[in-house]
Parts: sequence; structure tokens; C-alpha cells
Amino acid sequence: MSMRFQVDRWLERSVLTPRSRVFIIASGLAAIVLIAVVDLKTGVAIPLAPLYIVPIILMSAVLERWQIALLGLVCTFTAEFADAFTWNLKEGLPRDALYWFAYVAVGLYVHETVQRRRVEQAHSDALRTEVETRRGVEEQLRLVVANSSIAIVTVDESGVILDANDAAQQLWGGTAGDISASLERLPLIRFVPSLARVQVGRQGFERLRTMMQCQGFRANKDPFLADVWFSTYNSPQGRRLTAMIIDSSNETRDREQANLEQVLVSSRIALGALSHEIRNICAAISNVQQNLLLNKPDARQVKEFDALRQLVAALERMASAELSLVKRQATYVHLDNFLSDLYIVVQASLREADIDLAWEITPGLPAVWADSSSLIQVFLNLIRNAQSALLESEEPRVRVTATRQGDLVHIAVADNGPGISDPDKLFRPFGQRGGATGLGLYLSKAMMRSFHGELRFEESPIGATFIVELTVAEVDE
Repeated sequence: MSMRFQVDRWLERSVLTPRSRVFIIASGLAAIVLIAVVDLKTGVAIPLAPLYIVPIILMSAVLERWQIALLGLVCTFTAEFADAFTWNLKEGLPRDALYWFAYVAVGLYVHETVQRRRVEQAHSDALRTEVETRRGVEEQLRLVVANSSIAIVTVDESGVILDANDAAQQLWGGTAGDISASLERLPLIRFVPSLARVQVGRQGFERLRTMMQCQGFRANKDPFLADVWFSTYNSPQGRRLTAMIIDSSNETRDREQANLEQVLVSSRIALGALSHEIRNICAAISNVQQNLLLNKPDARQVKEFDALRQLVAALERMASAELSLVKRQATYVHLDNFLSDLYIVVQASLREADIDLAWEITPGLPAVWADSSSLIQVFLNLIRNAQSALLESEEPRVRVTATRQGDLVHIAVADNGPGISDPDKLFRPFGQRGGATGLGLYLSKAMMRSFHGELRFEESPIGATFIVELTVAEVDE
């Protein structure tokens, strides 16, 4: 380390506190007085004026520019007063001007040098802090990437894998911890062919950030459904693409299976309702047949009459086939979360239909026992019925309220439409109303009862109100 740098560092540290600043100024003034006393005592014709540069150098590190100019005047006057030379206008004035200029020039040079060193040191400290922070963030990011359950890979311009985490190794059929041996230097399009369309080296692909769903392949060529998020960027080594890949096959399969199960349950309910109506019709036809036989005993000899009796019996047997409704497994449903999701679903459709939605939910509702898929179908059916009823209303409005009443939670869906003219037939199948089949409310009520809930109609002065009753889930702490 050079002496100049040591002096600059000392000067920088010395001005950090007011006490050190006073100490430097006092030391400089003491040095000026000492030089003047020595010059007065010696009385020799050797000028000591150059020695005043030492206290000026020391004090210029803590003084402002105008203070340095004033210090130059003080040192010039002191040097002229203490030396043995006779002052006159012809010789003294040029000598004093030279002294002052030299003192001020040296002082300003030291001042600017110290200030520049301080600025450089501040920049250096800021850069060092930034580098340390960046290193810490990069280290945390490396740990997150390495331990992430999402497959993360980086490829170069040619599509060759440069780096991958353990999740990528596991996704593509390798062994965690042996990434370089299996994936490095392999083309990414071998596993995700759709990424071949992203030509990293071409113009226009420098800063691309998007996602897609496509088909991926494992190391053994087994396909899977992949959700891919990727971005391109420039690096000192060239253009790069980083992709995050998730195997969404299981999620898609579970979603489709749930949808299929919902369709099957609704179909069983509908077929059950249809069978019930067919049995009623068959019973009515059988009664008519019995009455005809009583009034006209000879009708038994008519072949067509006997054939009709056999057809009715066969139809009745078909309608009597057991169509068991699978009970939906009631689960622990957080009503706050469920109602938030429901609001997102229904408010958009109601807004598009220019229907005002009043959402009045009591905070802190308890969890309930229900099947989320069936429950949301029930509410969607109620909202759809309300929309149909409000087509002719001038100020259409739907109001949804939720309150707890003992061991039950009541969720009411009300509208300000024309209301229900015949409430007794509401939940009967095939009771056509307004062109509808009449199965919606019947299915909704059956779904609610499948997990021990209830759906009922409540009379109101204006419009129609339906109440969904759910049982509070008592959870052991």
C-alpha cells in the first residue's frame, strides 16, 4: 500500500467526527505558530516560508475552498512578518503574491485530491456492498433452483442443455444428484419438442417471456402433458433460454376424472327421475287395463290387449332397474375460500348480463361438510335460474347472503324477478317451466342430500329465494 493512499485513508477517517476536524485545524495552526516562532528566533536570511505548506496540506483536507484561500493569506502574512527580509512595495508585493499563490494552489490540490478519493471510496464501498448482496442473492437462488420441485433447465443458442436441477433429472428418468452425466450437452427438444420453435439466436427472440402447454417426453420416450414457462436473455457467453417444466398429467387426469364422476352422478340422478316417471305412467296404464277388464271381460281375449299388457310389464321392469346414486364423499370445506372462488365465477357472468350482485357474507364463517364440486354446481344452477328469471326486469338484482344458525350455515340466493307461481312443483323432475326440462332444481336438491345438505325454497314478498343448508364441520382441536 502506497504512502499516498495511507495518507488519504487517514485524512478520510480523520474528518468523520467534529472532534477530529477540530484537532486537525488546531494542529495546523500550532504548526504555523511554531514555524513563525522559529523564523523569528533564528533571524537568519534563510526563508522558512516553504515550511508553511506542511500545515496547509494537513488543514486543506478538512477546509472548504474559500477557507483555504483565507488560510493562504494568513500564512503569507505570517511568513512575511516572521522572516528577516525587509518588506517594500517593489520586492515584498511580488514575493507575497507568490507565497499566497503557492499556498492556495497546494491547498486546493490536496482538497480536490482528498475529495476525489472520498467519492471513489464511497463508490467502491457501494460497489462492494452491491457485489456482496448479489452474491448472497445468487447463492439463495442457486439453492432454490437446486431444491425446487419444478424442473428448471438452461440451454444455449443451439438448444443444448447447459444446466439442470435435480427435479429435471427426476422428470426425465434419471437419478437425482447425477445431473451432468445424464442431461448436460443433450438437446432440450429431445424432451420438449415444441421448444424447437423458439429460436434463441434469431432476431426478435432476445427477451421473450411466455408460457405454453405442450407434450413432453421422458428419457424412455413416454409422453406426458407439460406446462412450460420460459424466457430468453443475453449473457456474456451468448444468448440463453431458461425453462421451467411441470408434469401436469396427474392434475389433468384428476380434473377429468372429477368431471366424469360429476357427469355420472348427474346422469344417475336424471335417469332415476326418468325411471320414477316411467313407473308412474306404467302404473297408470295398468290401472286403465284393470278397469277395462272389469267393464269388458272379453277384452282379455284380444291379442293386442295382451301384447300391450306385456309391453307395459317389460317397460316397468326396465324402469325398476336399480340406479343407485353414489353418495358423494363429504369433505372439510372452508367456506370463506369456497365463497371467494364462487364470487369470482359468478360476478363476471352477472356483470355481462347487467345484473347487480349484492354479496353479503358474514365474516369468519365456519368450515362445513360438503362436496366442493357438487356444491358449486348447485350454486351455478341457482344463479343461472336467477339470470333467466331477471331477463324482463328493469333493475335486475341478485343477492347472496351467508349466515350461521346454530349447527347449520344458511346461504341464500335471492332475486327480484317475478317470483314462483307454483312452489310445490319446484323440485319435481320434468315439471317444465319456461322451456326448461325441470331437472336442474331436482338434481341440485339430490346433490345436496348426497352429502347430507339441503336445498329449499323460501317464500319472499319479491322474487324468489333459495336456501342452501350446510352442516358445520366440528373439528377436534
